[in-house]
Amino acid sequence: MKTCRVPGVLLLMTAAALTPSTRAADPTPPPDAKPPLNAVFVDPASPEAATVRRIGESAMNWLGSIMIRELSRAVAKDGLEGAVDVCHLKSLPMTDGRLAAFPQITAVKRTSLRLRSPANAPDAADQLALDEVVKALANDTAPKVLVQRIDRPNAAPEWRVYRPLGVMPECVGCHGDPGQQSPALHEKLSRLYPDDKSTGFAVGEWRGLMRVTVEPPPPPPPPAPPKKTPPKKT
Repeated sequence: MKTCRVPGVLLLMTAAALTPSTRAADPTPPPDAKPPLNAVFVDPASPEAATVRRIGESAMNWLGSIMIRELSRAVAKDGLEGAVDVCHLKSLPMTDGRLAAFPQITAVKRTSLRLRSPANAPDAADQLALDEVVKALANDTAPKVLVQRIDRPNAAPEWRVYRPLGVMPECVGCHGDPGQQSPALHEKLSRLYPDDKSTGFAVGEWRGLMRVTVEPPPPPPPPAPPKKTPPKKT
């Protein structure tokens, strides 16, 4: 088992999870094939990514506090079975496709290599981010945040901010050993997620990514040209 220790958290990856998949390239793609994904990871500390990172991390901090608060309330009221109903992102306060508290956020997603819900399956850009974390863990490091820019022809870049999600003690009841779950909880999870792969985690283990798509503010207008001073009359 691969173990990676970073400040304040223990991350674990199985050797199988660290094995990259390989696929033969097709030299003659069909005419209607999508163009190759042009996505790059930008240094989060660079000036180019500074605004995007700040907005993305602020939004994820806010989302995380909401999720933990709602989860704690549900567990206190209805036990872990009740927490299943609120531990998702379906009820986020979105307005016209944007996060109400952060209108620059146009999409929110959680994804993983071990999915609970098929709705959270990674797209091609998400998969690159998951692979990036796997590579980092293989080298005994763990990124705090990833900033990704996706370039498409005749379109503005799409910016995404990813944050690795670790397993907190509150998560183990639903994502830990299924044999430790109550019959009611096990029945509910099995009914809602028949293909559930998101179990067997331990506290501190890397579970997946939270991702927000950020619409950066437009660049400031260029400075006005200096006014010309008329020549003095002599």
